[in-house]
Amino acid sequence: MNGLVAVCGLLLALTLSLVLKKDAPVIAFLLTLTAGVLILLYAFGLADSAARRFAALLAQGGITDSLYLPVLRAVGIAVVVRIMSALCRDAGQSALAAKIEIVGAVLALSVCLPLLEQVIGLMADWTA
Repeated sequence: MNGLVAVCGLLLALTLSLVLKKDAPVIAFLLTLTAGVLILLYAFGLADSAARRFAALLAQGGITDSLYLPVLRAVGIAVVVRIMSALCRDAGQSALAAKIEIVGAVLALSVCLPLLEQVIGLMADWTA
């Protein structure tokens, strides 16, 4: 039910924004910005709930934090980089957006290096 209310609110805000865009562009922009912030807050709440359930599942399976935290960090970096590059492209800064994506890829790789070291260690143990 909460998700349905959020989607209906978003549709209402976007419709009002389109109606107001011609006569009051500043109000339309503020309405769109507010709707975007509220949807992001709602999404973060859903992500928090999903992360708690995911952590409980991994704890039941006996999987340590060192195996799944790098993956979660890489996903977080990917989300932030995608949002930042989209904002840069919307502002007409496509060169900056490309650089942000490169930095994001390097950061994701550096965050996942401990996981790669563990995988290589496991492979070395199996072959020995």
